[in-house]
Amino acid sequence: MADWIGKTLGKVRIDLLIARGGMAEVYLGVHTSLQRPVAVKLLRNQYQDDPDLLDRFQREARAVAMLRHPNIVQVFDFDTVQGQPMLVMEYVPGVSLSTFLRSLNQKNEKLELPLVNRLLSALASALNYAHETGVIHRDVKPGNILLTSRTVQVEINKPLPSDVQPVLTDFGLVRYLNSASQTATGQIAGTPAYMSPEQSRGAQTDTRTDIYSLGIVLYELLACRVPFEADTTMGVLLKHINEPPARIHGLDPGLQAVIDRALAKQPEERFQTPVEFADAFQAALVDHSESSTAMPVDFQSTKTMQLTSPPAGKIPRVRIPYMIGAGVALLAAAFVIFRTFTPAILPVEAGTHDPLAPTTETPYAEVVSAEAVGVLRFQDGAASLDQVRTTALHLPNLPEDRQYEVWLIEEGDELRRSLGMLPVDESGKGTLTFVDPKGRNLLERYNQIEITIEPDPDSSPNQSDEVAYIAELPPAGLIHVRHLLVAFGTTPDNIGLVHGLLASAKLVDRSTLDMFALFQAGDAAAVRKQAEGILNVLVGSQSPDYKDWDADGEVFDPGDGFGLLLNGDNVGYIEGTRSHADLALTAEDATDNMKVHGEHVKIAAGNLELWAPQLRDLMQRILSIPSDSELEQSIREAVVLADEILLGTDLNGDETIDPIPGEGGAETAYQHAFYMADIAIYPETP
Repeated sequence: MADWIGKTLGKVRIDLLIARGGMAEVYLGVHTSLQRPVAVKLLRNQYQDDPDLLDRFQREARAVAMLRHPNIVQVFDFDTVQGQPMLVMEYVPGVSLSTFLRSLNQKNEKLELPLVNRLLSALASALNYAHETGVIHRDVKPGNILLTSRTVQVEINKPLPSDVQPVLTDFGLVRYLNSASQTATGQIAGTPAYMSPEQSRGAQTDTRTDIYSLGIVLYELLACRVPFEADTTMGVLLKHINEPPARIHGLDPGLQAVIDRALAKQPEERFQTPVEFADAFQAALVDHSESSTAMPVDFQSTKTMQLTSPPAGKIPRVRIPYMIGAGVALLAAAFVIFRTFTPAILPVEAGTHDPLAPTTETPYAEVVSAEAVGVLRFQDGAASLDQVRTTALHLPNLPEDRQYEVWLIEEGDELRRSLGMLPVDESGKGTLTFVDPKGRNLLERYNQIEITIEPDPDSSPNQSDEVAYIAELPPAGLIHVRHLLVAFGTTPDNIGLVHGLLASAKLVDRSTLDMFALFQAGDAAAVRKQAEGILNVLVGSQSPDYKDWDADGEVFDPGDGFGLLLNGDNVGYIEGTRSHADLALTAEDATDNMKVHGEHVKIAAGNLELWAPQLRDLMQRILSIPSDSELEQSIREAVVLADEILLGTDLNGDETIDPIPGEGGAETAYQHAFYMADIAIYPETP
């Protein structure tokens, strides 16, 4: 747990640890003179023995603290504490653009162009101002952009307010942090997906590197992906240096031309100021609107797709250091917003970019060889696993009078179900999403996929005899995948193990926040009741620790009694998830996806096997602590630990939660359990 909580550093009282990364820790605090909530960033103490680095920090912080712009987070103060550099920054309630874009990808939706234009204009204004004062950001990316509003709290399932504004954070820190880790000439600093070619080469940079990075952000807003993706960091950097960005499907040529210039390889060929870039985009947008195509083809559908499938690959994990206010209401609201924010947006038409397409952020590159032509993934839609998405990776092009149709096949070949026609572009890519109209669990019934070649147009409801591809989930491994995702005989309501795992982790996490709120309200009895409920959810109904801890005559358990931990005949959701992932991946017919992602599920469950007992012990301590001061510290620790159990933690500071020891949590296990059921499609002759 954090050592700074409860201490006063200068004029700031530290209240709560918000985020811990590889290079810094971020805390919520209150400035005692200003009487306002602040975010406190403490850089790791590996710099304390290097006076040159501390001097550089002071120069960088002094320059950033001079910035005064509505779209730049304000730095109030900077100092060193026990050799650790510290920044005190304004509290900005909101959600990061990276979290925002992730929610869009999960729902297969995009931003409206007018809003994109407004965001770009504000960000360009902020960067232009910083450049004119001699400050270069060097790490412009969605994770360093907050979306906020002066009038209302940005909330889930509500339209973005009309005054929504982006706010840039972490100005100048990337150069300092890089120097702290390695001062050698040519060291590369920044985030690979958003780095300019000159950054990628480790060459000298100027203001135009920010213009390139802002161009990458704009590209991602319009395409739902970054332009350069590869299996390795070096692969991404080489693409920045050598390859042109792919054109965005359906985007107006004038808008595409603006992006292409912003992403020019040579700095002198780009726009020379951020405002010039934003003005050019706005002018192209006006021309685009006047030509009666106010939105690209991909944006014209009016049907909004409501998808709740797990996102692909690594879980973006950028903790926002300004999301929690001084009061309990702001604390709870910020956690809710961070986890579940969903804006008002427009849908992406099937056949355009798919957020599950292979990138450095997806599991496909880990498992599917270059020979695979596609992948079918089971997902949660309106109900559990009632949806499948077929992604074409590189299907051969067909004549104009022919088209691909995808079929799900029931075990025993007793039932064939058409999922529809799979649209494929000239590069062989495309997606097809199918949702069962009755909300039935498709993984429970189907284990095989066929892709046939049909006439175009096709008036027959029956499939042709021309089968191009066949793939299936093998029976031995599938049994245990279904135990994870469909049903397990001894769980309450016969739910799948990983569904119970995630539901229990969410319940525990929410309950710790409620407990904190009750403590702040001074309701000691309710705090004990909440702690009892959390403890009982953790240990399960067959544990000797499952009981009426507050002696009010009632055993309080807001869960289902199965427990996260092993208890009596209940295997518990953590061990059940771990063991059946292992049984699936070691089955004699296990697919590569079962093996790779089964191991990921095991690792995440292994993390929970360490964290859940710690939270159990913490709950027992809370139930026995008489002192309010000791109680507050334990409750704060419980909030952080429960959050780690649910979401995991960014142990290595790479802004993602990976399925590795010490990082992945319940959400990681849940997502990779879905990946275990992926069906890779290979071009073998049927």
